[in-house]
Amino acid sequence: MARGWIVALGLGFAACTSSRETAPPDQAGDLPPGIAARVADEDIPVALVRGIAAAQGISLTEARKRAISDALFAAYARQSLAGTGSVESAQRSALSRAVLESLRREAEGRGPPTDSEIDQITDERWLELARPPLVKTTHAAVLFTSPADAAKAKRVADGLATALAGITDANEFERRAREFSGDGLEIRVEHLLPVAPDGRSGDPKAPPGTPTPPPLEVAYARAAHAIEQVGGHSPVVQTSYGYHVILLEERLPERRFSLEERRAMLAQEVSSRRARELENALLEKLKSTPVRLDRNVAELLSAVQVSQ
Repeated sequence: MARGWIVALGLGFAACTSSRETAPPDQAGDLPPGIAARVADEDIPVALVRGIAAAQGISLTEARKRAISDALFAAYARQSLAGTGSVESAQRSALSRAVLESLRREAEGRGPPTDSEIDQITDERWLELARPPLVKTTHAAVLFTSPADAAKAKRVADGLATALAGITDANEFERRAREFSGDGLEIRVEHLLPVAPDGRSGDPKAPPGTPTPPPLEVAYARAAHAIEQVGGHSPVVQTSYGYHVILLEERLPERRFSLEERRAMLAQEVSSRRARELENALLEKLKSTPVRLDRNVAELLSAVQVSQ
């Protein structure tokens, strides 16, 4: 494992070979308890050797040799790259990867996604995972802001509904609505995204994770769903914006997955979210905690899988 961060330091193969060739022979001597070897002023703990042996499936003797070899490379790197920032950068990178790996294991160790975690993601991605029936509409709205204009807006909307009666094509509906006189009031025509009975709206064809717009008013959504046939119109409907005439363009069937199907589909996302929460909590804690970078990052590195 420790060899991975030496590679990250940017040492060339020739430099590594040179270091091996000039390395001093092993010298026997008394070492403190728990220390398997010492290279210059760098101690190699027994726990590190055991970790390397277990992670790489090799003998303790071979693991000790690799740890010593890597320590020699590290000593060479610190000497030849001193002051360049390369060593410090590699150590920070190694520590970061080790911490993130630890957070990932902790997140996965919490078990399968809970119902509440699934519900939270389902609420955010309802169009993909728990979509109710939707209707796509075009509407023409007579807008007013002053209560004194309410009665006038209703009369204009009634006349607009009569003028649009029988029109089933959305473009023709729009053209005729724009030609109609609002008698001083604005008539706004819009082709809206599909809407659910509760007012939620969005594009089912949008890529996963695309933000959905704010919901429409429930009065509008219910009136749209109450239209019996595609191409049909609603009666004049009042919302806080004004009076609407709605054309039903299309009905989209519901699309739902069971709780267990969603649990399987969202397992990886739940694990990622847990890890991000743990990472954010750790960062918040570190903001008020003095941080010291340990020179010996090898024990952390033994927990990180690095291809050789």
